[in-house]
Amino acid sequence: MAGCCGSTSCGIGRCFGHFSHRYTRRYERRGLEDTQRHLIAGLSAVGFAGRSLLEIGCGVGYLHQYLVLHGAATAVGVDLAWPMLIEARALAARQGLAQRVRYVSGDFQDLAPALDTADITLLDKVVCCYPDAAGLIAATLARTREACALTLPRRHAFNRVAAHLGAGLFCAVGSRYRPFVHDPAMIDRQMRAAGLAPVFEARTRIWLTRIYRRALAPAGG
Repeated sequence: MAGCCGSTSCGIGRCFGHFSHRYTRRYERRGLEDTQRHLIAGLSAVGFAGRSLLEIGCGVGYLHQYLVLHGAATAVGVDLAWPMLIEARALAARQGLAQRVRYVSGDFQDLAPALDTADITLLDKVVCCYPDAAGLIAATLARTREACALTLPRRHAFNRVAAHLGAGLFCAVGSRYRPFVHDPAMIDRQMRAAGLAPVFEARTRIWLTRIYRRALAPAGG
């Protein structure tokens, strides 16, 4: 698997790869998560019909596949865990999307220069997996033409304690994966500095969903 020489890459890929089939089964039983419904609501307001998508940390693919089924043109999914992409390809085939989606295995920050830009980039619960949030966002923005949609943990005491306890648990079981609670304000400043402005926000107790759009990007589908 490309990009798996570093501890972060290996830790993420191995941790989530074990649960790939469970993610597919959960989606087929329960459908989208609340935060993903927030993302879709925001993207519907921004306009995703006919747009190309790039999802970083796509998992088994059901978020971007849903968007393609409902009007997006094409999608590329990138994930560190190749078992996730096996599930994603199978799910795409069952939905008749094999010709409209493509998958790349590896660390997005390493792969980004070789990937085409997309109209809309997606980071659904991915920022919290990377120690270098600024680097991940910078690589994402370099591949973003119109809008960037992301969900990340809210920065409050409960999430910080949970991340600290989670890091200790993963360490105890020998996993290199660590969760992070990065500052949304820092990411907001980075987005604005790149010429994107927030156009949608939704919250749960744990998660913050935001969509940013370039000032010159057209609104509507």
